[in-house]
Amino acid sequence: MLNVEVKASKRHGSRGHLSLLLGLTIMLAGPWGRAACIVENEDKIQINISPETNSWGDYKGQETITGSRVVKCQEEAGRFLMLSLGAVQWGASSEVKDSYIFNSYDPGSCQLQNSRSISSFKPQVTKDNFERQYKFLRSCIDLRVADTRGGALVVNEKQPFCEVTRIDSSAVLMRGSMCFVKIRAQNDYAVQPLLKKECLDPSYLDAMGIEAQDIYANLDTLVTGDDSGTTTDVRHVGSRPVHISITPKPGLLPLSEDFGAGVPRFTTSYTVDGDWGPVFIRSREDRTQIDLSFLVSNIADRSCAGVTCSSSSNFMQPFVGQVELFRLRESARPELIEEWWDGGLVPPNWQGVMKGVSYRIPDRLFQAGAKYRLVATFQDPTDDYAIYLNGLKQMLVRLFDTEGATVGVDVIPAISTLGDLGIIPTFAGMGGLHSNNQTVSLSQTMEGLEGLIASTVWPPYYDRACADGANCMRLGKSKFHQRLVLEFTATMEPAGGNVELTDVRMQKNSPVFKSYPMQSGDFPSLRCER
Repeated sequence: MLNVEVKASKRHGSRGHLSLLLGLTIMLAGPWGRAACIVENEDKIQINISPETNSWGDYKGQETITGSRVVKCQEEAGRFLMLSLGAVQWGASSEVKDSYIFNSYDPGSCQLQNSRSISSFKPQVTKDNFERQYKFLRSCIDLRVADTRGGALVVNEKQPFCEVTRIDSSAVLMRGSMCFVKIRAQNDYAVQPLLKKECLDPSYLDAMGIEAQDIYANLDTLVTGDDSGTTTDVRHVGSRPVHISITPKPGLLPLSEDFGAGVPRFTTSYTVDGDWGPVFIRSREDRTQIDLSFLVSNIADRSCAGVTCSSSSNFMQPFVGQVELFRLRESARPELIEEWWDGGLVPPNWQGVMKGVSYRIPDRLFQAGAKYRLVATFQDPTDDYAIYLNGLKQMLVRLFDTEGATVGVDVIPAISTLGDLGIIPTFAGMGGLHSNNQTVSLSQTMEGLEGLIASTVWPPYYDRACADGANCMRLGKSKFHQRLVLEFTATMEPAGGNVELTDVRMQKNSPVFKSYPMQSGDFPSLRCER
């Protein structure tokens, strides 16, 4: 299951802070809510913009964004269709992300704790990144709403949170935080995002302070009791994820190979700094589960040419490495007992705890009182990521080979996060996986993973890793760009099968990022207060 929050907030003078918070629990690949309005076509919207050539398109080179249909709304007649394009921002954990329909993101009061590698928390960089996303969405994306049968649309053309331009009796252009259309029983709606042409002009983007970067959003469709924007009578009926990539100007940042018009180019400078995060282990007689996490920072210096600026950290990057688990023995070499690739995707200009794959082994690995060592080696971001995806495939096959298994994407959290990429045309998302329907769902998932693995677009082949603009290393010149080591004693809890990690010691080695020697201490974390 996936938890989705749609947040809206706006200041209204002495009335203080007006907020609408929708806590929504939805099933992946399942129906939205009860019967009535249905959203058809919830495929990811993914486009690339190249200001240098004043061009844009999807990843097949087509200058169009497919629309969605909202149909079967007869039971909702007299209520209102609410459309909202919200900017996405991740929380302190990679598992949590919110869609903000107003420019109200607040990183809160957060503190880095126990990290010997990542020295400072930089919330303003994250907030600035969010505000650029939000400004682009409000300035550059319109929604064309039309009745597919040519019927009349009933729309209040003076809405407090939405600019409305009437095209004709059956169609309008809408732009804003919350846009409302009155539902009539005879209406079937088409909702199509449109990109404004002036947003291809680099001087226009510069004037707005929008940089070359990844932009993430959700186009949400809701049914409400009125069009005030303040009602709590709200039901969520559909959502489309949005990923827009604005290509940096050549020469501003090092870029991947040019494959021609319509194919995005990404920076080849790698900027993710990592440290250990909390580690949780569950051990039973017939299985072991290891949940790793990493404290990561994807924040780099900006490069500017005149008023045009960007940064390598304006784009999502993988943080994936080879993990080896050793049993330490007296007067003997450590015994390698398991290895896998772990990690995930790090959002643009973000610092937080990135959760790993929840690695599962059909065996008991840990013994009470024994000492162990975990080594995570990060060598080549692109190759490590390809091996990681192959490992996810093998985990899926192994889980489905288990008799009577019922598997959802939440079993391997890393799979559901792959949809954040939005850069592979054949990758439409993972959907729900169940053992009684694995011939279809598992096949679809495998095809999606194959498309990601075979991609020549993303990740790019990073040629350097940089801790800052002046401190870089050529990838491939060293055995790794980062290596994390963790040693501990396994203490079995009396009930529940959890393994408590005691006598914990950690170490980090890196030729470019900050290193620290083996030492005792608590796990690094990011603690936040709202």
